[in-house]
Amino acid sequence: MMPCNARKFIRVIKFLLAGVMIFCVSWIASVNEWHSGVHWGGRREPAGYGVSTMRTIVAYSEGKQAEMDRPSPVTCDQIPAIPVIPHINRSWSPGPASDSSWQLVTGTSVSLYAAYYDDRTPQRYVRILASFHGRNFSTEEPLYCQTRVISSFENSVEVVAAKPLEIWWHEWDTNSLDVETPLLLSCPLTESLYSPSVVSIVTEPCNDPTNAFLLKPNKKHSRNKRNFTICVKDINFDQDISLNLIEWIETNKLLGVDIIDIYIDRINKETQKVLSYYKDKGYVRLYQVPIKNKSDRSLWQRRRDHIITYNDCLYRNIIESDFVIPLDIDEIILPKVADNLGTLIDRLSKRGWDPIQNSAILVQNVFFFGFMQGVDKYKKVYNTSKIYVKRDDVRISNKENLDISEIELIDDKNSLSNEVAEVIERGVKIKNEYKSWCGKEIPVPKLARHVVRSAIESPMGYYSKSIMLTRRVLTAFNHYPLASLGSSGFGGWSAPFSEVQLNHYKESCNTTVVVECARYGRRARVDRAALRLRRRLTAALVDAICAPINII
Repeated sequence: MMPCNARKFIRVIKFLLAGVMIFCVSWIASVNEWHSGVHWGGRREPAGYGVSTMRTIVAYSEGKQAEMDRPSPVTCDQIPAIPVIPHINRSWSPGPASDSSWQLVTGTSVSLYAAYYDDRTPQRYVRILASFHGRNFSTEEPLYCQTRVISSFENSVEVVAAKPLEIWWHEWDTNSLDVETPLLLSCPLTESLYSPSVVSIVTEPCNDPTNAFLLKPNKKHSRNKRNFTICVKDINFDQDISLNLIEWIETNKLLGVDIIDIYIDRINKETQKVLSYYKDKGYVRLYQVPIKNKSDRSLWQRRRDHIITYNDCLYRNIIESDFVIPLDIDEIILPKVADNLGTLIDRLSKRGWDPIQNSAILVQNVFFFGFMQGVDKYKKVYNTSKIYVKRDDVRISNKENLDISEIELIDDKNSLSNEVAEVIERGVKIKNEYKSWCGKEIPVPKLARHVVRSAIESPMGYYSKSIMLTRRVLTAFNHYPLASLGSSGFGGWSAPFSEVQLNHYKESCNTTVVVECARYGRRARVDRAALRLRRRLTAALVDAICAPINII
């Protein structure tokens, strides 16, 4: 019979082994975005021990399955040369734009934009935003990351095969062949970064690098210090958009957005003045666009270019902000019950949104077209269940896109005429009150002027936008995540329309703006959801327009 102490010892050993097994399974699950067949080898000797050594990780692509079964560590005769780290300033300021400093990988069509340290999972990564010429990266030769600590006491390099991920779906654009496609290169690290380091991309593990990016470890005190950050792609306006921009920024402030990252291509002086004002107040950050607009670029290429912008914004904020929201300046994510986005998240958590399972909250789109407004000009035609209102002075005459002679306005509350008069009267009264105090013309907010939208809500996934959870999104698109950590697909969850909607303000409707324009233009509906923000927003506009710092 086995002694009691021996049985206890064996039981303890079993519990320890079970604990180790659970940890290993959890760790593997957390990094399942990395290829399941990855192997690595090599060892690290103390700094200064004989000749400097290279820590080498060898990874293989799916096209090398046979080699994957028998990996062999890479050894080098000598340490690759220390690269020159270029000084790159991505911030935007008025005046001539500086070089965006893309760096080419010698011998390839791959260009590198920026590198980021990613410690969101137990397996640490270096992520590199890049692009390549073509539609299929599998035709390119393998790439390798060289990472080294910037230290006079250590001279070792860690080499890892870069895992490429195209940030695009081929189904979106099947015709274009001569394209630049966005790319994310992921390089796992054997250790966390604790001090400044440099990363380079090469075509052979031991090549001397010709490109370099500085990496800095994440600071603990900066982790998730904000809740909501908006990402605005490539602003390019010759006309003055300053008043619209002020209203849009102030609306998002009321809704609980902490900061807005705006990427600027071209704006006029009035718009510059507004953005500089909000930058000085610490509410917006301004960046140069990764790729400037060119007239010869196709629409699909511009969409590819914008993906670099959105993913740069994502990776800048993976530590600092809980959520990022890609928005254009004609869009507002509007909670319909909650007072702000923070309360909205709390409500959605009770209605099924799970941050463990879902990487983003999808918000359904509704169009507020400019030509639909002016509800006082509609004539009512009564129906037993609803009021149908025909508009006499609006004809949509684009025969190529639409065959519509009238717009029908649907209103469910049987109070259209009285409410319209009340909205107009209140708006004029508020405007006159502030004008007498400020001495300037105060605009009626667009969300109060535009109370008529298309009666058709866009199906989820069409024109919708997302509130993205930074700790889960791997790659982002204008509308939703393209890939998520720890799951396949984008992992989006559809928010109930009764809780939140995306107000999309557009002056016109044609097939270059909305493909299904004929369908969206047939009927309109009165939408009062934004009116509860009217008085607070008007007061905020007064504070901005009549501020001691004259921005208009």
